[in-house]
Amino acid sequence: MTKVRLGNLWLAAAVAGVILCAVLMRAFYMPYSGFLRTVLYNILIFSWAVSVWWRILHAQTRHCLLGAAALMLFWLDIRLIRYDFAQTPEMLRRLWYAYYIPMLLIPTLALYTLFFLDRGQSAPLYKYRYMIFVFPVALFCLVLTNDCHQLAFAFPPGQEVLGSPDYTYRFVYYLCLLWIFSCAVFTVVYLVRRCRIPHTKRILWLPLVPIFFATLYALLYKHILNVPWMHAIAGDMTVVQCLTFTATFEACIQCGLIQSNMGYGTLFEVSMAKGLITDRAFVPVQCSMQAAPLREEQLRQALTGSVQLDATTQLHGHPIRKGYVFWQEDITELVALLEELRLTQEELHDIGDIIQAETAQKAQWLKLSEQNRLYDKIETVTARQLARIQEYLIALRATDDVDTARRLLKHIVILGTYIKRRSNLVFVCDKAEDIDTTELRLSLFESAESLRLSDIRCAVQITDTAKIPSASAVAIYDAFEAIIEATLPGLQEILFCAEHTAQGWGLRCSVQCTDAPAALPGLPQMQLERDEDGLLYFTMFPAEGGSL
Repeated sequence: MTKVRLGNLWLAAAVAGVILCAVLMRAFYMPYSGFLRTVLYNILIFSWAVSVWWRILHAQTRHCLLGAAALMLFWLDIRLIRYDFAQTPEMLRRLWYAYYIPMLLIPTLALYTLFFLDRGQSAPLYKYRYMIFVFPVALFCLVLTNDCHQLAFAFPPGQEVLGSPDYTYRFVYYLCLLWIFSCAVFTVVYLVRRCRIPHTKRILWLPLVPIFFATLYALLYKHILNVPWMHAIAGDMTVVQCLTFTATFEACIQCGLIQSNMGYGTLFEVSMAKGLITDRAFVPVQCSMQAAPLREEQLRQALTGSVQLDATTQLHGHPIRKGYVFWQEDITELVALLEELRLTQEELHDIGDIIQAETAQKAQWLKLSEQNRLYDKIETVTARQLARIQEYLIALRATDDVDTARRLLKHIVILGTYIKRRSNLVFVCDKAEDIDTTELRLSLFESAESLRLSDIRCAVQITDTAKIPSASAVAIYDAFEAIIEATLPGLQEILFCAEHTAQGWGLRCSVQCTDAPAALPGLPQMQLERDEDGLLYFTMFPAEGGSL
């Protein structure tokens, strides 16, 4: 037998002992027996109310049961006052009327409590649930004011006392009986339905036992009063009804129909958790059936850190009030996951080496492809100059004249300088849309220097700005080279200016040469003019909003 069941048996025996003492006080008269019996019943019901406050989780259910307990205490106390302290007929009658407050409200609260048996803490209730209290409140108000209308009890004139044999019952009294009976019947029927275990033929009999005895007592009450010794034992209907109500809902709590804050020891014992609770001396107080036996040394180590019991189990501990709690954690899935991660890491490491090698090869291939693209572009833009250099070299090999050879070499130097600087512009302009004007200035100055080596006077000017569009820089340098190649056989002097205007970048060039070209091939937008002194003027500017 578990500790919980043994504790419940001891508690039930103590309650039965208190009730037996009260019954003996009634059976064998002793001074102040009514007062002492009421005190004992008050202690029982008050103790039960305190236990309800601590045990019941559902707030609304707890409030209903506490309200019923308060009404029972009120009923017992006014009964004591009426029989032991009241003196005047007026007080006797008023206390008699007050009986109907708990008599009507206790069955109503029992019915109202049923609303919460199927609902959780946060489940919505019926919208008009409080309407159930309107009828009993109206009934006991009519009873309390019976002296004004006598709709519940009718007394002959001058005999308005409880002991008068001539008073009669009226329809309000029968409405009270009807309401009490209806609530009782509905409560019994609902509990019978709720006590049936789903998908089985079994029934929870414990909540029905008090109801059975209460019904039997109510049916035999008139007959019991005719038996002197039975009347001495069970003649107090108020106490019987209060104890029956208490026993019924306590049985619902014990069976689990009403959720309670109890049974944790049993739950801990049968749960799948591998746990152990010890005192400060590491003596087990509560242990689950799934927990493996542990040594004190292991328990002490678990308080400072996790203890590896085996390959798939860890022991953890934590101090609690008056002891320690220990739990065993199954890490089978974690171990399997770690092993899977280790294998995946090794696989990814191998794949990573392959991907790294492939990435390096791809990067090398992209680098070579980019270099080939730029070299192809350089070859395309300098193809004409390379072809002319090839012609000059062939002519250089074929001639024996020194002056001719020197002239051919000067031309080769001029074209070679252009190829060098033009190739550099290809690399620079391929990376950005705008480049520093320094790149264009260096290209023009180096080409001008190669012209001076060929005894051609050359001056170059360029607007001092920070940036120039790549396309404009290439167009200006190509135009400079085109002018030189077109006038090269008789070129003597050249003044070249690259300017930045509102329309964009353009150029002006004045040339003195012996052979003037009619136009520049590939540059139809270049304008050519000649003055009376034989100087040639080249200008090229973009249209408004355009570019070279």
